[in-house]
Amino acid sequence: MNGDDSWLHPEVSVEEKFTHIVQEIIRLIVDKQDFPSVNNIYADSMDRQANLTKYFEALYGINPKIIFIGEAPGVHGCSLTGIPFTSERILRQGRLERHFPGTNFHVEGNSYEGSANYFWEIIDLMVSPPILWNVFPLHPFKMENGVMKNRTPKIAEKKWGHTILQLIIELFPNIRIVSVGNSAKDTCLKLSIDTADHIIHPAYHAKEFREQMRSYYIGLDSI
Repeated sequence: MNGDDSWLHPEVSVEEKFTHIVQEIIRLIVDKQDFPSVNNIYADSMDRQANLTKYFEALYGINPKIIFIGEAPGVHGCSLTGIPFTSERILRQGRLERHFPGTNFHVEGNSYEGSANYFWEIIDLMVSPPILWNVFPLHPFKMENGVMKNRTPKIAEKKWGHTILQLIIELFPNIRIVSVGNSAKDTCLKLSIDTADHIIHPAYHAKEFREQMRSYYIGLDSI
């Protein structure tokens, strides 16, 4: 023996490391069930877990350059699909298939979500898709007259969400972070998340959002 024990520590491939981190992200998200008035949209749905896993796996082969960070899943969008800034209708229309062929995301209903639709109007025109994510990846809610409504995440929820975002950045270490909406922008500032840019939220300023996205991101070589 020449003292070389490298055989005891086989090198882990980049793809294996990526898969391990994705599994850890899913585990951490599924296990987080102690926030009050928060719907863990993944804990009770293997389909949403599978959709999110497939989403990350599809992004691995693309190596995206930009990640858009929103506030939190909406009751009519990501809460039903498991993929940020999407809706059941967008999945059912096959609009992710152009960028992620053969992924076969699971979808049941045909819900519509305005912000998701505005985003995919632009992503449809992009050379390569960005990553879509939220500061807080679970659904914070409030009840109004017996109806579940979206609410702004609390600071503790955002701080926990930051730990998940750090793992995503580890998956894509050269990613440029772009905040979406004032809430996400303020959170990034408070948590010292280094952002490259900021865009207006489409839910409140759809026209300005389209103009910003077209001006900044469509057809750029960096995308």
